Amino acid sequence: MVLKIKGMGCMHCVAKVTAALKELGADVKSCEIGSAEIGPFEDQAKLKEAIESAGFELESVE
Repeated sequence: MVLKIKGMGCMHCVAKVTAALKELGADVKSCEIGSAEIGPFEDQAKLKEAIESAGFELESVE
């Protein structure tokens, strides 16, 4: 699944999002400015909460 994430502007942001997703137990396949690709994850509310607690906004999940 691909997460579109608003507010990421640098590699430090990428590192924060990657860490937040891994802390949830998500299988992070890639992460770049503006998006992250992860393996299947059931609880989208937890994804949104983790990304927001890192200081960003989850725009969509594809």
